[in-house]
Amino acid sequence: MKIALALVSLALAANAAPLPRIEKASGHYRLLVDGAPFLVLAAQVHNSSGWPAQMEQLWPAAHAMHLNTVEVPVYWEDIEPVQGQFHFDTVDAIVSQARRENFRLVLLWFGTWKNGTMDYAPAWIKSDAARYPRMLDESRHAVRTLSPLSHTTRDADAAAFRALLGHLKQTDGDTHTVILIQVENEPGSLGTDRDYSAEANRVFDGAVPEALVRKLGRKPGTWTQVFGDEAGEAFSAWSVSSYINAVAEAGKQEYSLPMYVNVWLREQKNFMRPGEAYPSGGATTNMLALWKANAPALDLIAPDNYVLDPDNYMGVLDAYRRADNALLIPETGGPRFPSYEFSAIATYGALGFSPFGLDSYWQNGKLIELGEAYAVNNRLLAGVSPWILKLRDEGKLKAAIEAPLLTEQLLIFDDFEVLVQFGRAVASYGGSIAQGNPEPTGHALVGELSPGEFVILGANARVQFRPRRGSEKTHAEFISVEEGTAPDGVWKSTRRLNGDETFFGVALPAGGRLLHAKVESY
Repeated sequence: MKIALALVSLALAANAAPLPRIEKASGHYRLLVDGAPFLVLAAQVHNSSGWPAQMEQLWPAAHAMHLNTVEVPVYWEDIEPVQGQFHFDTVDAIVSQARRENFRLVLLWFGTWKNGTMDYAPAWIKSDAARYPRMLDESRHAVRTLSPLSHTTRDADAAAFRALLGHLKQTDGDTHTVILIQVENEPGSLGTDRDYSAEANRVFDGAVPEALVRKLGRKPGTWTQVFGDEAGEAFSAWSVSSYINAVAEAGKQEYSLPMYVNVWLREQKNFMRPGEAYPSGGATTNMLALWKANAPALDLIAPDNYVLDPDNYMGVLDAYRRADNALLIPETGGPRFPSYEFSAIATYGALGFSPFGLDSYWQNGKLIELGEAYAVNNRLLAGVSPWILKLRDEGKLKAAIEAPLLTEQLLIFDDFEVLVQFGRAVASYGGSIAQGNPEPTGHALVGELSPGEFVILGANARVQFRPRRGSEKTHAEFISVEEGTAPDGVWKSTRRLNGDETFFGVALPAGGRLLHAKVESY
């Protein structure tokens, strides 16, 4: 009997879908879930919403927003209220709810760090500063952050994280409801650029570790000699990344889910002083190379992008989209974030996109305006997600987003030029000129499926085609334009457009539109 059960278990394991993973192929990163490419369309719940009763109130919001994934915190203080005694009732209930509602989960480990502080560490950690020391500022005053140099604290965090991952393997190892794990939350220190304890000062005055210097291509020396004015921040980045790498390694020994760390950015933060405008020691743009060199257990490093203006928002995406780093947007916000989603996915290859926080966009049983705009995007993207991922990897997917005084954008394909206009267009010399929307909310995605065959989606925009400049052809016309969906990669038409709806280009209304078009030039 035991042999038969063992054989059944082996057979089930052999037939189980592979673990979620991030892979790089032909220069492009992809997230694979159950062996297939997966685009994370997500939202993060509020910090204190990772409880079963609260989540029950938020699943309707997740459905209304057309999400496929929800980001939910897991609290160290909840799973280990007494040292060495773990319970996972809260996690189990939320995973069960997510399965019932047909959502994937990204779990956020709120352990040693949450927004540069130790707020979610257990009481037995917080109340024993002798064993679990806090960082000291330059005046030798304790700050609200645990010291990343403490191996005792690190080992306690790693043990709890390992227990969590071991439990997930047992309860979700075949189902893969949980597809990603965030290790800590916006780590680093607020209140000081580094730890100034006697032990920290001793290490700081010594040499930078040889392996780190070598990986960064710098000359050996002390932290000040190697990093100059950024020495304190670099010292923190090294100590924090070393700590988190050890925590991630401990978790992966149990269950090797893809893991990442998120970043409180330094950009657009007043004087950008570490420990003041943002937590010192996080994987900010100036410390990103150090983190990549020192934390190999992390699959990627992800920016929490709350930058408001489009140029600098895209600048952040460009900085974190590296040959050695897949891009994921685990937190974002601001009045225009729905417009940025298309560019993040199409132009910068983001594995996923997630505003904070889901609770804020759900009021009195319905989505507020920003939540509705994001829901439109996700409904359109979900309708053709296999096409979106394929076209992105092939370089045949392009995005246009409206910005103040930027009312038109020209997208260039092999045989066609595509003009995306925002707002009312008026006749002028050389053609029509778009006036822009009352608020700059227009955005569109255009992808070329095959020569003359396109997928078009977006909102608050109008799209026109012309033969590419230099062609012998001078005009273009729609042969067919259909509304519909292709959630499995096979187009299913629900309506054909013609006449007034196509003569002047195709309109993408505020409620969004997904189109399959065939175009010819003459």
